[in-house]
Amino acid sequence: MDLHETSSLNPTPADAAQHLMPISRLMSEAFANGQYVDEISRKYIGSDHYDWNTTRLIWDGDRLVHHWGVWGYPMRVGPARLKVAGIGAVVTVESHRKRGLMTGAAHASIQAMRENGYDLSILRGRHYVRFGYARAWNYVTYRLKADEIPPVGDPPPYETLGPDRMDAINTLYNQSHAALSGTAVRPTYRMLAADDMSVYGWLGDDGMLEGYVRAVPMSAGEGQQTLQCLEAAGDPVRGLAVLASLFQQGGYETLTFFTLSYRHPILKIIRRGACIIEDRYFDISGWRVRLINLRSVLEKLRPALETRLQSSRFADWSGTLHLDAGEQHATLEIAAGTAQITDSPPGEHVIHGGPAIARLLIGSDDPTEIMAQDAMRCTGQAADLAGVLFPNLYPMLSHWDEY
Repeated sequence: MDLHETSSLNPTPADAAQHLMPISRLMSEAFANGQYVDEISRKYIGSDHYDWNTTRLIWDGDRLVHHWGVWGYPMRVGPARLKVAGIGAVVTVESHRKRGLMTGAAHASIQAMRENGYDLSILRGRHYVRFGYARAWNYVTYRLKADEIPPVGDPPPYETLGPDRMDAINTLYNQSHAALSGTAVRPTYRMLAADDMSVYGWLGDDGMLEGYVRAVPMSAGEGQQTLQCLEAAGDPVRGLAVLASLFQQGGYETLTFFTLSYRHPILKIIRRGACIIEDRYFDISGWRVRLINLRSVLEKLRPALETRLQSSRFADWSGTLHLDAGEQHATLEIAAGTAQITDSPPGEHVIHGGPAIARLLIGSDDPTEIMAQDAMRCTGQAADLAGVLFPNLYPMLSHWDEY
């Protein structure tokens, strides 16, 4: 019996052996005008991190009518690595919309995430606030005119990199982004062609990859073209020199940077000079985060929390900080720079934050800003403790890893 024969519009798990092509065809019809089915199956659904166990499908007989896709990956949050369920390719066929299919699939998938050890879920879109998804991070774009590009000298000899270099690219990316929160630990997607990658790299004398930039032509409006850097690893001065070379060859009007962390070394150089930085906020759309397992997140963050306490004015402080995330609660029992995670009831110091507690945990913004935006209610010294324990980590997911 096929897995979907008894579904009767109920969410069911996905199965790699039976469902790869039906899912790929649904994605093609929804997002690619019926084209690229094979490429979707090999690169997107057949990627290294598509999670068949927590994805949820809904069938009407033999017809796939809804897909709630999950791509699982480790995400860096400070020195911690959290297990994240990235949600993408959520689609209901037109004939079955407004029947609650997405709601059923979402709740079933979130339960499966808990059972499969996920810490957080992250997605992008405007229909997910009701499922407990709070703002995660903004769209940030850096924009430079030609005369604002830093003069960094001649570029190293560089070449277009293809899929045969993906292992080296992933290794270099993981090394250079180890301290940048919000980034995915790779591998994530398989790349099928050099044109998909748009990566330009330089090699050392030993033939090993030393650095690269990922840069694509983009429309900047009013007929203007920009060269947009979506990723960079290796020496930042050499990376800027390669970008300047590509910029000159293409005759672009502007050079832009998108989905690079605020703490990226190239952006540190850019901010020394002239540039325009666009920080785009969203109310109910954009990137959003949902807490799956509060206790697990806090356990993984605990070493970082203790380090932050020990270097703060709370180094000798003892007491409890209770986190009220609505459907989940946990208490930090703090004693002179150490912290234990317990189920103790609330004491004097409490953060009533609801779903937005997830924002504090990933450091999505300045904690004072988060608490004001989400109208958190803090008692005792909870707000001051939050300012120490949950600093702004400027999280950002690379464009390459978006699902």
